[in-house]
Amino acid sequence: MKRFGRISILTLGIVGLSLILGIATSHRVRAAVSALVTVSNTAANPVPVQGVDAKNAVQYDLALGYGSQPVPIPSGQRLVVDFVTINGVAQSLSGPIQPSIIFQSSLNGGSPTNFYLEPGPSPVNIPGENQLYLAQPLKVYADSLYVSGGFAGFDPSTFIFNVAISGHLVPIP
Repeated sequence: MKRFGRISILTLGIVGLSLILGIATSHRVRAAVSALVTVSNTAANPVPVQGVDAKNAVQYDLALGYGSQPVPIPSGQRLVVDFVTINGVAQSLSGPIQPSIIFQSSLNGGSPTNFYLEPGPSPVNIPGENQLYLAQPLKVYADSLYVSGGFAGFDPSTFIFNVAISGHLVPIP
């Protein structure tokens, strides 16, 4: 019986101490009153339910040599380039060559900015061929865009590339 009494007193003591600590450490918190927010959307201005980027997705496929190729961008739209794939062949009979694919972008009729991409050897070794390849994410904004080929080193005897561009159109602010 003495044992039961000691356990009861110990249990009541722990419960009492917990209550005292709980009351002593509690703080009243008042919630900040904020204004109600009302969202009004109409049929002409609905809440988007899918990605806007996917809705305005575009892809371009350019055959490229030495010249410059314009990328068609609709009036009032801005192209956002997301991903680029380049494959082709560049060879020189005189010596080594490093081809470059140049993206020349301008915004709001301003001065153009150049983005240089240098494809490297393809992971597949084809005897007698100098296949070059590059696939990478790329973020370029353009109201007008030209893609052209360039090189460092010796003059190429062969310079043929395919450039695939994936991106989306946004309205010009």
